[in-house]
Amino acid sequence: MNWGRFLALAIACAAVGCTNLDHFSTGPGEAYCGAVTLGGSFRTGLSPRVQMRLRLDASLLDGPGSPGTISTFEALGPQTERRLLTDAELRRMPAMDHDPLSRPDLGDSRLRSWIFASSPVDSEAESLVSVLSLRADDTVEVRLLRPGKAPQGDEAVAEGRRPIFGIFSLTKQADTCGF
Repeated sequence: MNWGRFLALAIACAAVGCTNLDHFSTGPGEAYCGAVTLGGSFRTGLSPRVQMRLRLDASLLDGPGSPGTISTFEALGPQTERRLLTDAELRRMPAMDHDPLSRPDLGDSRLRSWIFASSPVDSEAESLVSVLSLRADDTVEVRLLRPGKAPQGDEAVAEGRRPIFGIFSLTKQADTCGF
């Protein structure tokens, strides 16, 4: 073995952040679960009761296909619920793959972050941007955002076109998050 080449490869890997992220993958019967951040300054268009479920195949994060799905659930009452996303694929935006924006560095213990699109349950609603961050403490953070349409005068903005922003802190669990 050429130790000089091995050392050069190890240094190059460390410089570009070669990290095995496979342990972030969820297996059968597992999901990342959590709630939207309660602080109103970090949330718009979502109630503080919204929960999220993420199923993830970390080996596909840098590949051409979808690395997973996200679902949301909000209990509105004893028999009423709202679902913005139901097993919505994390979709790549191929044109972004060659842009620095495709690899945001959000710092603060985030190992890596990716940007995806997600389609809501309502087919008439605008898609959402999903920013997925893998954290050093083995949790996952998802930011959901939709710029939405600005209201003009007294004009009401349709539900599927309203602005949305929320940060979800998710931990891996051995269930389906209760929904």
